[in-house]
Amino acid sequence: MTAPTHIAFGLLTVAGSFSLFSMSFHRNLPAVACAIIGSLLPDVDSPRSSIGRVMPFASIPIERRWGHRTITHSLLCMLALSVVTLPLLAWQSACYAAILLGYMSHLIADSATKSGVPLFYPHPAVCVFPGSARYRVKTGSLMGEGVVFVVVIVLLMVFMPISSMGGIWRSFRYLMATPSAAYADYRRANTETYLNFEGQWRHTREKVRGKALILDAKPAWFWIFFDGRVLTCGEHGAILPDKVRVEATDRPVRIQTIRLKDETYQELVERIPQNSFVSGDLEADASFEVEEEVVLGSAVSIATREIEFRFAQKEEILRFQPVLRGLSERLKELSRAEQRLYEKIEDLKMAHPPVHYLKLRQAEKDLREKQKEIEALKRKNVRFRGVLRIRLTGDQR
Repeated sequence: MTAPTHIAFGLLTVAGSFSLFSMSFHRNLPAVACAIIGSLLPDVDSPRSSIGRVMPFASIPIERRWGHRTITHSLLCMLALSVVTLPLLAWQSACYAAILLGYMSHLIADSATKSGVPLFYPHPAVCVFPGSARYRVKTGSLMGEGVVFVVVIVLLMVFMPISSMGGIWRSFRYLMATPSAAYADYRRANTETYLNFEGQWRHTREKVRGKALILDAKPAWFWIFFDGRVLTCGEHGAILPDKVRVEATDRPVRIQTIRLKDETYQELVERIPQNSFVSGDLEADASFEVEEEVVLGSAVSIATREIEFRFAQKEEILRFQPVLRGLSERLKELSRAEQRLYEKIEDLKMAHPPVHYLKLRQAEKDLREKQKEIEALKRKNVRFRGVLRIRLTGDQR
């Protein structure tokens, strides 16, 4: 067959093989070059071939010694090539596979010609398929090789998009668009990913569709950031999906770890960057409580001495301030006692006849002590320890 047909068939063989194993080919230019070189290399035994004209220093001696379609069209030469090109394996395994698959494609293509190839050279047997010569291709013929070339180009146009989508199996999962198939794609991705989904809200059954950042996933279950909220998409989730597909990006996933050792809640908040999602557990050094009117979402859960974050945003974390349990009641009691001391001092000042100055000084001293106690109690904070994982996204401040 001619060089264009060999190149097209070589690219098809490599693209199909890479797609089967979910290897990238369409963007790997060195692998594409190796596939082209490998698909032409067996014809180095002819100075009239495309590669023979480029490498006359090799093609002329080979043709004089062995002739055309002999040793270079055999498995023996392919084995030698696999040894010679071993440095490619250390540099890039895709290039190593591409040049060998391209070489093999040339042998397969020439087996479908009238003359066949001596695959087991130096054994004289010639390998052909199909067995009948009337069904094999005549090299350079318009109705024979021309049709093969067109068919190969069409198949190549089919396989290149499949390769760009991540291979045959990933393309199949993409067409299925099920949560389990999307989860398999999510597991394979090592960059920031998005979920394209169609479905309905669990409670209202209204239709919903969109694209959301994936924060985490389990089989058939996704945590996503959609419409300014952290939601679940999947079985028993806030969104019941009909179709879901994962879209990978080139942006890496950025995770920051914060370790807390005896820090206040305010110190924690100051360390959390904007546009981030916080996950992890905190343990307090004492029992605490939060304001009753604060309604916490599923992103934050509170126990007696623990706080659990599940992709909580900074705005949610700022919504409440943990205080020591019973502190508010204690402050109220001290405030009432302070008010009584104020009233007592005013009464002593207005008393007739005037009270002894020592009694007034004692009341003022009691008031100062009560005020110091209130200030000390206000400064007393709950302290936390634990490890938080910060999922960064967007612009960080």
